Amino acid sequence: MTETSASDSAPAVLFHEVFKLMEQNDFAKAESVLEQILADDPRDADALQLMGVVCRSQQRDADAEIFYRRSLDANPQQPHVRHNLGNLLRRLGRLDESIAEQRAAIALKPNYAEAYLGLSLALLDKGDRENPDVTVDRAEAEKVLRKALHIRPGYLEAQRALAVALNELNRPKESQAILRQILASGRLLAHQAAEVEFNLGVSAGLENRYEDALKLYELAEMKGVDTTAINYNRGNAFQGLGMADMAVRSYRAALAGNPLSLETHRNLNHLLYRLGDDENFLRSYDEAIQLYPEKGELHLAKANFLFLKSDIASSLDSFEEAIRLMPEEFVAHDGFAQALARKGDFARAIYHHEAAARLRPLLPQVWVSFAETLLRAGDARGALAKAQNAVERNPFQQGAYSIMGIAYDLLGDARAEILNDYEDLVRVFEIMPPDGYGDIASFNADLTAYLNGLHHDRREVVDQTLRGGTQTMGHLFNRDHRLVKLLRASIERSITDYIGTMKEDERHPLLSRKSRKFGYAGSWSSRLRDCGFHENHYHGKGWISSAYYVSLPDAVTDAEGKEGWIKFGEPSFDAGLARPVRRVVQPRPGSLVLFPSYMWHGTIPFHSQTDRLTVAFDVVPKAG
Repeated sequence: MTETSASDSAPAVLFHEVFKLMEQNDFAKAESVLEQILADDPRDADALQLMGVVCRSQQRDADAEIFYRRSLDANPQQPHVRHNLGNLLRRLGRLDESIAEQRAAIALKPNYAEAYLGLSLALLDKGDRENPDVTVDRAEAEKVLRKALHIRPGYLEAQRALAVALNELNRPKESQAILRQILASGRLLAHQAAEVEFNLGVSAGLENRYEDALKLYELAEMKGVDTTAINYNRGNAFQGLGMADMAVRSYRAALAGNPLSLETHRNLNHLLYRLGDDENFLRSYDEAIQLYPEKGELHLAKANFLFLKSDIASSLDSFEEAIRLMPEEFVAHDGFAQALARKGDFARAIYHHEAAARLRPLLPQVWVSFAETLLRAGDARGALAKAQNAVERNPFQQGAYSIMGIAYDLLGDARAEILNDYEDLVRVFEIMPPDGYGDIASFNADLTAYLNGLHHDRREVVDQTLRGGTQTMGHLFNRDHRLVKLLRASIERSITDYIGTMKEDERHPLLSRKSRKFGYAGSWSSRLRDCGFHENHYHGKGWISSAYYVSLPDAVTDAEGKEGWIKFGEPSFDAGLARPVRRVVQPRPGSLVLFPSYMWHGTIPFHSQTDRLTVAFDVVPKAG
């Protein structure tokens, strides 16, 4: 996507010679000619930008940046130079700067399709690296790519990037439609076709068609697609098939090709934790840090895992090292602050929350984390103010409302009962037997057998609230299975009922989003063993959350002990509430509980040799 231009600012014959030499890949001679031009006029903007292109072609990135910036200093009104600089900055991982340069190029040239593409790629990369922004960045990338395609219909690179963005937005069917259209166009070179087939494999994996995905990866590999990317996605497919050893092997092969792949480290270590392989858990980070000790991203990723497994002391060390290496990285300050708060060091925690907020004041999650620390410290008013900051930036920020509900309660504010109306907003439905079943018990028996086959792991997911059990991976409702389709159809009747009975209130975070159309942010099955439970939590990506009870231990029938019951109102930490648990609901096979995603909920541990099997999902509204 590198663009070049030249004006009459130097003899045209010299520029003609430069272009000819560049076409012949003779960059050394091209550089020599450009030096002649610059000797006569050191501020020749065209010669400077061409020198940047030459340096970039020789992988001299630091020199390329210098020449691009010198060219812009000589003439700031050059959209193609800003575009080239933006591409270079993306390559260097400086994504915010890259985005700014592409936006500047578009401002100078509003119909600049290549700059829209460059902007979208930087946004997609940013979504990969900064989890709190992932949805926002990828959604904007989609809009930007559609703009590029409006300017230039049939723009192949933009079509391919849009397909990637749709996969990353978990919309594989739309991605596949574009990819198949590209293949059918007949305009692809062999390596381009292989990349499209690889992306079709990613789409298949998102639809839980893992065998199809593996076949497509093998085909792409035979045609020369980068094996590092293939091995990473192969690992995901093997995980989906329950082939843990093959998944571990694939992830390790991917890391051998790219030891700095944070996504591969993350998936490998999540899997190792679920397998109970404590000996190798987090070892990949240590191995990569030995090779790249200056890469703060590795220390930060390891710190986050240590924090999740409640090894607070070790996480503090890794967070500190990440901050030393990346003092401007808000995630490091935010994570360090949360770890300090767990330790009770609230003064230092607040200091680092303030640092994170200064670095990313527009990110709602930064304010939610800050608010939680203030609640832990006993400052309800301060927590409420920070949570309101989050809502101002995103009115659908579920974590902010979770914090606000507690703060209202502690302050004696009547809004606590309006926000968390436990009697009206927590509703229980009895699911009707799906077509072909005479009763819900027989359906649940078949569903139990199917779901048990999906629970491949040996213990819980480290970053989830389930304790003493397992959780299925991927989007359950994306599975092309008869029982899943029947379950989804049955529960959607209850979701429609729940939404239909909502009151009208434009000021309420649940009721104001009332919509007849809805989709799912996620869906999964949880299986708790003896003494298992869910820690108190909320669902940050949902609108309406749920629990459908498939099979249950006899312990849940004890109304006095309430073992295995779902409880509402109690946060994950001691906030000093006079009455933390506000409602409990007894699970029954075939019953579905629906409630606001921001509402704190958890389960009471139970004692039984029979598992507690559920399906859960997060509903989100759709426009229209």
